[in-house]
Amino acid sequence: MAEEKKLAKGAFRFIDKGCHAHVEFVEGDGEAQPKLNMVAYSGGVIKDHWYWDDLAIDLDGIQFSGSKFPVLEDHMTSRKIAVIGKPVIEDGKLKAPENAKFLSTEASQEFLKLSQEGFPYQSSIYAKPSNVERLEDGATAKVNGFTMKGPASIWRKCEFKEMSVCVFGADSKTRASAFSREEPEHCAFTEETIHAEPKVTDTKKVTLNRGKEVKKDMKIEELKETYPELYQEIVDGATAAAELKFSKENDQLSTRITILTESNEAMSAKVLDLEKKDTIRSESELKARAEAMWTVKLGESNIPEHVWSKVSQHVSHAKFVSDGVLDEEKFSEAIMAEIKDWEDKGVTSSVLGAGFTEKEPDGENKQSQEKAASVDADVAKLVALAGGVPAKKA
Repeated sequence: MAEEKKLAKGAFRFIDKGCHAHVEFVEGDGEAQPKLNMVAYSGGVIKDHWYWDDLAIDLDGIQFSGSKFPVLEDHMTSRKIAVIGKPVIEDGKLKAPENAKFLSTEASQEFLKLSQEGFPYQSSIYAKPSNVERLEDGATAKVNGFTMKGPASIWRKCEFKEMSVCVFGADSKTRASAFSREEPEHCAFTEETIHAEPKVTDTKKVTLNRGKEVKKDMKIEELKETYPELYQEIVDGATAAAELKFSKENDQLSTRITILTESNEAMSAKVLDLEKKDTIRSESELKARAEAMWTVKLGESNIPEHVWSKVSQHVSHAKFVSDGVLDEEKFSEAIMAEIKDWEDKGVTSSVLGAGFTEKEPDGENKQSQEKAASVDADVAKLVALAGGVPAKKA
């Protein structure tokens, strides 16, 4: 049964040395069209991973849920490069299909330009395992047509998420990167341990203390039948030695698990605290940026300053935030549209008609009745000063 574990992000993202990503331009529709050449995984061994030891991903066990997948830069969702169909397994390698559609993003255009200029982009894969084999030291297993030797891991089944072009390899010193060893990510998978075959002592013969001789090529069945007492002694001795070794290893493992659990809990608390502080800081920066944009746009308008706070509450910046990034272009367009609406209804410094129109704020930012009454009183005074109906006392 699959067990859910909380591992670091870097446990699911790999750069296979030698894999690459670059663009070629081929003739089509009257002009050269970009074609993505990208090998995300070579089918071989990803050496010396900090969590999996040597790692191989069984190409026959890679699953693809969906018909479209993203190509990113360094696994960052804010750096979108292209959209591809289902990756292909060709010549024992996992590759991007030929139908890649490049996006109009800044990151995509930069990749196309630098790739043409010969920049050596690497490639990386992001996947999550559902079935894992752990090979002990000396254990072996077949995968992708070759023999894997432990200590190592084999992902027998996994789900492909996306592939990325990478400027650099996995930087172990960059804690906030997509290859981080500290940022947690959940994954449920089964894990099976593959044990090493027991070693056979290479001796020509063994002389018993009873004066009897056992030949090297004597089979177990023959030994058991010819020397039943000796056979039982060997079995009992081997069993006792194995139990003692297992007991010691189990005690060491239990101690290690306790230490790692305590360390993991402390690290998780630290990560959560840092995430909280970062979220608060990011939200404060977004709010300050939004307020600054309102101030600039209102300052360029003909709307009286005392009405600014009433106008600005009609367009919330929160509706224009995605993945922690404010879409300033669309937010600015919404601000200008709102300002125009107020100006069209006659709320300006140069002309204050007798018919002042007040918009109802949405439920999210609704102003109190007392503040609305105060603003209305100010407007009435201005109308009176301009020669209109005398202002009533607020």
